[in-house]
Amino acid sequence: MSRFLIVAACFDRFALCSNSVRLRKICQVRIACRYIIPGVILVWLIIPLHIPIFYTTLGNTCVFPGAAALYNSIYGIVMASFLPPGLMLIFSLLIFHNLKMRQRRRQRIRPISIIASTAIGIRRQQAKDQQVLAMLLIQVFVYVSLTIFYTVNLLYSALTMNYAANKSSERKTIEGFATFCAGILITACPCLSFYLFILASRLFRKELKLMVLHACGRWVHYPRIINNNSNLTHRVITRFELMQRQIAPPPPPIPSIH
Repeated sequence: MSRFLIVAACFDRFALCSNSVRLRKICQVRIACRYIIPGVILVWLIIPLHIPIFYTTLGNTCVFPGAAALYNSIYGIVMASFLPPGLMLIFSLLIFHNLKMRQRRRQRIRPISIIASTAIGIRRQQAKDQQVLAMLLIQVFVYVSLTIFYTVNLLYSALTMNYAANKSSERKTIEGFATFCAGILITACPCLSFYLFILASRLFRKELKLMVLHACGRWVHYPRIINNNSNLTHRVITRFELMQRQIAPPPPPIPSIH
């Protein structure tokens, strides 16, 4: 589910910067919540049903017996090693292509005059889109990097399956340890997303701070000076309000000299 949700996110970014109006209409939160996300979850509850059916114990280990082992290897190679990284890389390349085409069109069409507030809003939206795209591409890069060892291990296991009886105990131990490490790497990508976003995106860190402050409800008192007919009044505001308004805490009041 996590792999193909990343693929769906890549398709969403590709459709958002596409020239096609139909593709851009798909990029809506309503469509994603009603159709895309539930569809991905439902499909991936059905496809791996062979795992609880054929997975069994043999001695002290859990294995797939006979032909089920070969099918599971092919399933893992296609559905985890080749298809998701391939789709991620294809959509990433298409995103870069669409962004270059859009930049060229903007350079050709130079507006005579743009309202200052509109220009600022456009720049802010572009900065947000760039950071969201950077977060997605970093996640794709990490997933592809962590999948390489898992793919090699699956290919090796599938190719040497018929020679299992001739393998020594030491070789089986090494292969078991390699499979264990590959399994940790392939499942680490969904766990690393939060830390990758924290390191890569200033926007994500800012939104996280606002959410934490809003959830904790911590109030910090800052005096705010309001000059009304030479009378100094103070108002208590929160740190959350200051971060929302993107203003610095005001300096302390200067005592008047009589």
